[in-house]
Amino acid sequence: MARVTRREFMRFSGTVVAGASLATMLDARQAPAQIRGTTLRMLKWSHFVPAYDQWFDKFAQEWGEKNGVRVLVDHIPHLELPARYAAEFAAGAGHDLIYFVGQILTGHYYRNLVDMTDVAGRLAKKYGGWMPSATSAAQVGGTWYGIPDFFIAIPILWRKDLFDQHGLAAPDTWEKFRTAARTLKPTGHPTGIQFSHCNDANHNWRAVLYCFGAREADPSGREVLLDSKETREALRFAKALYEEGMTPEVFSWDDAADNRYLASGVACCIHDAISAYRTTEDTNPEVFRNTFVLPEAAGPGGERRNVGEPNVWAIWKFSKNVAAAKEFVEYVGDHQKEAMTASRGYNLPFLQGQYQKPMPVIGTDPKLHTLQDIGKITSFFGYPGPMSPPAQEVLTSFIIPDMFTRVARGQDIEATVGWGMGEIRRIYAKHQAG
Repeated sequence: MARVTRREFMRFSGTVVAGASLATMLDARQAPAQIRGTTLRMLKWSHFVPAYDQWFDKFAQEWGEKNGVRVLVDHIPHLELPARYAAEFAAGAGHDLIYFVGQILTGHYYRNLVDMTDVAGRLAKKYGGWMPSATSAAQVGGTWYGIPDFFIAIPILWRKDLFDQHGLAAPDTWEKFRTAARTLKPTGHPTGIQFSHCNDANHNWRAVLYCFGAREADPSGREVLLDSKETREALRFAKALYEEGMTPEVFSWDDAADNRYLASGVACCIHDAISAYRTTEDTNPEVFRNTFVLPEAAGPGGERRNVGEPNVWAIWKFSKNVAAAKEFVEYVGDHQKEAMTASRGYNLPFLQGQYQKPMPVIGTDPKLHTLQDIGKITSFFGYPGPMSPPAQEVLTSFIIPDMFTRVARGQDIEATVGWGMGEIRRIYAKHQAG
């Protein structure tokens, strides 16, 4: 992807900051001289929009050249990251700068991470403060052990042409989503949501739970609330959605399977990030032309809760280049709009001042412009509690997707809730005892 020039960026953002241009502000902080001649090693995921990785690698190299730092960037699939973190932690050596995506392990590793409160404070001051949810992604006990980079929204993507052919309403409620799947599956166009151990399963089924009024934990994050009538209704709904509107392949899907499903022209609707929208745009223009986007479907009580995937920078305490790592993370924070453009609208900021309309890419696409407000209905795992260490372990153990899978495969709802609550309470008790 062509690099966005500073002039284009300024014209696009249209922002002026307190008597000085934004460009002046971004250049105001100079990296310390002592980082010159050093090496910065960072570990990141392989972004679902490949053009973003191309942009990021060039961006990082240019920062390194400007500041005399040799920058080495390693990209690996996101589901492989937790094992790599564990290996580096055990060895006490590895990358300087690491990246939590989907599975946010700030609370798990915080004792071994660098305090980044100074960086968080400077970014908050420059860009209107952090979204409230940012704190639980990156803080433990009020200290910033990470810096939120962006989150991934997970909206509804649906085929308007197929819906129109059968007189179906837009799937702005989960019941309409189910009706469409039930109607269109016999025509060769089912829906699909992962019943498997992948990030999509974790956030998609949580979205159903939260939209149905279920809650994982109380606001303090100490009391588990999942044993509820709303949870049972959500499980019952998922079973019907699977039986009426899906095929068994969803039990083996990975995070990219629904992207391919939409792009193939088979799916009538999916619940996924706009990487699926971009994949379809690149590979099947006719399907893309008829693919529309809704921020979220409402549950039976009218509640809409989109469950996003946060992405967080962190620095190991054993890093040999903490100074350069901090400088680079702040520099990334200063260029969020360029990053959003490079990601084709996929990356959504945690900094509140970055939500001035029109936002890059999504603000100028008629099918995506409603995503500019999705932050208002976005929650993350553990809701309404924080992304606490026990909530993180529940996520990485895939207990909630397993509950939905068990019920979809025909197991008893009461027995499934009992099993899930036993697993979750064991995790919470372990953390509270520690």
